[in-house]
Amino acid sequence: MVLTVDDASKKIIATVQNGDRIEKYECLISACKNPVCTCGTADLDLIPIHVENENDVQLSPRKVEIDIDEKSLGYRDKKKVPKEDLEFAQLFLSKLDDDDFQVLHERHFTFKNKITEKADLDSIDAYFEYDEVEYNGLMSAYSDVLPYGDQLLVTVDGKECIILDQYCLLPKCSCTDTTLNIMSIDKAGKTGEELCAVSLNYRKKQWKTIEGPSFPVTVKTVRTAIEGRLLNIYERLLKRHIKLKTIYAHCKKRHYASKQALQLPKVGRNDPCPCGSGKKYKKCCLRKSN
Repeated sequence: MVLTVDDASKKIIATVQNGDRIEKYECLISACKNPVCTCGTADLDLIPIHVENENDVQLSPRKVEIDIDEKSLGYRDKKKVPKEDLEFAQLFLSKLDDDDFQVLHERHFTFKNKITEKADLDSIDAYFEYDEVEYNGLMSAYSDVLPYGDQLLVTVDGKECIILDQYCLLPKCSCTDTTLNIMSIDKAGKTGEELCAVSLNYRKKQWKTIEGPSFPVTVKTVRTAIEGRLLNIYERLLKRHIKLKTIYAHCKKRHYASKQALQLPKVGRNDPCPCGSGKKYKKCCLRKSN
């Protein structure tokens, strides 16, 4: 194992066997500052501490880019990396084990999470399937829009789980509904079995099982676990819903509004509304647009 975390300072110390000497560095981890980018590249700045067995050797600071998902070097163009730096990066990568990559995953997520949760909402350029959202009511998950956003974690029946919360994003819709998929996760944060799927009106605090295959855990068990661990869950769901709708509204205006205006057919007041509600246009979207 190359990377160790100091219990007191929480600093990461990298210990690298380089030939006949042991080099130690403080390791600072950063990443790209785009909150929706999932490239998985961690930028490591290695600050020299000391060398064991070589008192006269002076270490230089090092920079290493690692794709933590692919477990490979993350340089876009290795030809532009100086030969000595590339050789050290390859050596460094060859020494990393699964525990080291776990440390990198955690620190990479922490870095991206801070950027995500502090970002101005109008600056976030997320991807949406606009036609599906506008005409078929497609719901979007918080983690799909903001892959490094705050996670909702809970323990259900002794299993560590993540809550995947989905919402309607139509700006003029006043619903307070969310769909919660309760998924087990392993130590690396990868999702496994779906334990339960719930339809929740977070304003009225109404919980219902989503019809479909039988689940190993009941809604009652899930609700007790969530309310016990996430004491402000209803307020958090409201804030997350508003946040996604705000991001969607900005992205829709930026990428879809002009396209939508060109594509929409002319609709008479008494024609069926193009949104698919089954109502006359004058009693549906025409009223909302006025």
